[in-house]
Amino acid sequence: MKSFIDRIFKKRKHDAEQIEENKAILSEQIETSIKERIDQNKINMEEVEKETQKEQVVYKKPGHYFADCNCAKCVRWRWINQNAE
Repeated sequence: MKSFIDRIFKKRKHDAEQIEENKAILSEQIETSIKERIDQNKINMEEVEKETQKEQVVYKKPGHYFADCNCAKCVRWRWINQNAE
């Protein structure tokens, strides 16, 4: 009877050790997958930023800062920029 009880307790102890090892392995795997996803997202964000910077084209006005200015320079500038897009 004693050997039977010893086997049961040894098995329980062994199972508890296995569970702790599995938890440690799972936590490491989760950490590495999170780090990989973070790195991938950083790379994707850099690509998106580069694309948005390429898309944003800023035209500088020829020196007049009023929207309703109708001098030759401003009219020409508006006409060129409207046709450029």
